[in-house]
Amino acid sequence: MEIRSKKTLAIFSLTSCGGCFDVVKDRPEEYFALQKFYTVDDLRPKHKNTIDKKYDIVIIEGHPRGKSGAERAKTIRRNAKIVVAIGACAHLGGVYQMGTLLPKEKRPHLILSKIIRIDYLVPGCPVNSDELIRCLIDLYWGRIFRLPDLSICFECRQNENNCLLKKNKLCLGPITRAGCGSICINNGEACLGCRGSKPDANIEKMTEILKPIVIKDEIDTVLTMYGGLDVK
Repeated sequence: MEIRSKKTLAIFSLTSCGGCFDVVKDRPEEYFALQKFYTVDDLRPKHKNTIDKKYDIVIIEGHPRGKSGAERAKTIRRNAKIVVAIGACAHLGGVYQMGTLLPKEKRPHLILSKIIRIDYLVPGCPVNSDELIRCLIDLYWGRIFRLPDLSICFECRQNENNCLLKKNKLCLGPITRAGCGSICINNGEACLGCRGSKPDANIEKMTEILKPIVIKDEIDTVLTMYGGLDVK
């Protein structure tokens, strides 16, 4: 397949650990291959600089904390044809949203999609590098990138994992969107919902399942650890 002229790609970081795009940069072969399609500007170290250049695609990791973060996000949006939000911080608010004592519904400017229009999302903490690269290649060729609608349980069965819930152990796999390959459970850890909820997630049923496993007062905290599985 003949590669067209390169598109321009920029990576910006708001409030986050800055580790999501690093999952791609830490794989030199894949990162080098990506640069056959894109001219890449990693502007995360320059996060205080003025954004005055237009880009075909902009990746944003992190959430827009406070008024300055919200204004920066809006400036980035104005200079991008397509915005891709990556990671749990941009998607759900991330673990940083636990740093405020305000009730969830009153937490200001923590979810990127409430501040600017997001065209595509690659969720997770950190993101799955294969999924992010697939997103960028799809966008280069003008294809629509889609996330799976299945739950982590589907991937667990594929990977022949034993069900943690059947062992009376914490796991949010039944309501969490697939796409990570059930990496945490593969390594003996619980799924804590960093990819957000799948479209038809039954939060009420999940809450009932967790009652014998998790202290009642901590169930909501577990369900919203990364900013929320859309828990009301």
